[in-house]
Order: sequence, then C-alpha cells, then structure tokens
Amino acid sequence: MKTAQDFGSVFLEATGLPLREKVGLDPFSSFKIGGPADLFFEAQTEDDLKQAVAVAARERFPFYVIGGGTNILFDDEGYHGLIIRNRAGGLADCEGLVTVASGTGLSSLLQYSLTRGLVGLEFTAGIPGTVGGALAGNAGAFGRSIGDLLEEAVLVDPAGGERRLARQDLGFGYRTSSLQKSHAVVLRAVIEAAPGDRKISEARIKDYLEKRRTKHPPWGTACAGSYFKNPCSPAGEKVAAGRLLEQAGAKGLAVGGAAVYEGHCNFIVNTGSARARDVLQLAEEMKKRVFGMSGIRLEEEVIHVPATASML
Repeated sequence: MKTAQDFGSVFLEATGLPLREKVGLDPFSSFKIGGPADLFFEAQTEDDLKQAVAVAARERFPFYVIGGGTNILFDDEGYHGLIIRNRAGGLADCEGLVTVASGTGLSSLLQYSLTRGLVGLEFTAGIPGTVGGALAGNAGAFGRSIGDLLEEAVLVDPAGGERRLARQDLGFGYRTSSLQKSHAVVLRAVIEAAPGDRKISEARIKDYLEKRRTKHPPWGTACAGSYFKNPCSPAGEKVAAGRLLEQAGAKGLAVGGAAVYEGHCNFIVNTGSARARDVLQLAEEMKKRVFGMSGIRLEEEVIHVPATASML
C-alpha cells in the first residue's frame, strides 16, 4: 500500500485537489471523539466525490466516506487512510419527486419540501445528518423510514461512474440497508414527496420536535443519537431499547467520560473527556445487563469506525 504522502501526490495529480494531513476527527463527529486521520478531503461537489472514490479505489488506498458524522464513533487512533467528508449538496423537484445530492442535510431536504408545498417528510424533523447517511442506515422515526420514500438511488461506481438502483434493490430494513454491507457510496437520491397542506405539515413537525425535546438530550449535547436499535422480544414484538436498559439498571452508569443520559437510557453522552474506548466499554456493559435480565441481545445503531476500516 502507498504511504499517505505518496497517495496524496497521486491524488493531487489525478484530481488537481489537495488533501489535508493528520486532521483530528473529533470536530466531524457529534460525539466529539476521534483521533487524527492520515488524510482528509472535503468533497464539495458530486464530481469531487466521484473522483475521490475513484482514485482511492484504483490505488487500493483505504478510505471511508462520512456525512454529518451524527451516527459515528471514530476510533481513538483516528483513521489510517483517507476520510472523505461528503459536502456535495443540491436539491430540485419535479412532479412530486425531489432529487437531492447525498451530502445535503436532512433538515435542508425537509425545509425545501415545505417551501415547495410537498409533504411526507415530516418524520425527519430533528433527525441530524445527511441524506446519504440516512439512506445507508434507513433513518426514521414515528413509524416511518427514509427508505419508504426512496424512488431511486444513484451510487458512485468504483471507476468514477454512476449506477442507478431502485428502492427494492437496496435491502431496506429497520435501521439498515444493503449499503451498510456493500459500503456503496450514494451520490444522489430521488425521494417521493406529495403536494399537500403546508400548515398541517408544519403542525405535525412541531409535534414531532416537541416529542423529541422531552426524551432526547438537549441539542448540541455530545452524543450520537440512539445508541442501540429497538430489538424484538422472544415473542417477535418490537421492544424499546431504552426501556430495557432502564429495567436492567443502566441509568447512572458511566465509564471514564462516557455516561448514560439521565433522561433516556438509550443515549450515551460524552461528558467532556470521553474516549472511544470509554464509549465501547460502557456499551458492552449495557448490553451485558440487558442480556442477563431478558436474554435479548442489543445491536448497535451507532457505527464504530475502527482505525483500519475501509470501504474498499
């Protein structure tokens, strides 16, 4: 494998775009945790994103694409390779379909839909992150998920081209999709949004945001949202992970600077000095307690990105 310096030279020659070296990842994660990446690149356009992926794939250089960093736990060692931050944004609509670049924030997609008199995306209110990340994890709330509204996704081909897939090709499930296993990079998406009453839509958004406010940590708290997926009971019924954790005695648990949020046990917060190892150790203890009480194994919703992870 090429050294970071050698790859940086190849990247610059191929794209005309420079890479940054030894960039701390903590500012790019809502957890505010993470060591330095060997190399770092912000893709401002779709062409930037395609070129970055193509060069890294061609050179077999480890890379990982991030969006808003709201569902990620970076490693204390940082990342041994290239972190590509997707900032490629853009929105357009036609006949009830919104075409959105993957680096666009979900909040921007919702606001755009409202201004165009389109409804159906109200459940995304308060969900942070970008459209690309939301599709990979099939983000959702209040019984709806982003995958439900996907008409088509355009993926980045490793050679720098584009590949189109329909909703049924992406294996959407509860907080998951085939994108998580294939590590495919979303370039843009076509989302269904029907014309409707803006006042009704705004009232629904207000209600959803209020429900979030009463349960979630205050905006700006260093955490990555719900840490575990809601599991199924032995009888096949969906069970709230937060309730299981509270019953198992998770409230008040802490390891180093990582602590279970007092208001809802399915949130791990960085109290100011947490390391990734603190979060991981605390999460394991939480899982152990739930399994010991109920026999249910919790599965992480937050993604830990090891220092040696790669989307190759």
